[in-house]
Amino acid sequence: MTRFPSSVAIAVLSTMLAGLLPPATARGQAPPTPPAAPAPSPSPRSDADGDGVGASRPVDGYTVGAAALNVFWVPFKVAECGVMSGFALLGFVFTLGAGRDWSASALEEGCVHKWLIQGDDLRPPPPLAPAPGERPPRP
Repeated sequence: MTRFPSSVAIAVLSTMLAGLLPPATARGQAPPTPPAAPAPSPSPRSDADGDGVGASRPVDGYTVGAAALNVFWVPFKVAECGVMSGFALLGFVFTLGAGRDWSASALEEGCVHKWLIQGDDLRPPPPLAPAPGERPPRP
């Protein structure tokens, strides 16, 4: 029967960490109101002009592939961040704080870099323009 109080405590703490249950100190406070955003003024140009401002790319194979890769990439990044955080903590503790630069770089390597893959990450770069005086290559 001693498992029941510990499992309840773990469930409450995990929901608080997930943000589903606010902490006890925040219950009596009013929620912060977001600042009012100015209304966007209508643009004389439409999105069909192709200027790229405010227009998103259409869904293509690269975007779908990036979404499929994120199914595996995000859990991998979570695991990598956890492992690197553990190494950083161990390195910091065992060196008594002298290895804080290494610990910071290990933590940054595992947790700070890009977490989501986008279609632009997979899309090949556009071909380079030929130099002046050079003939463009034949297709």
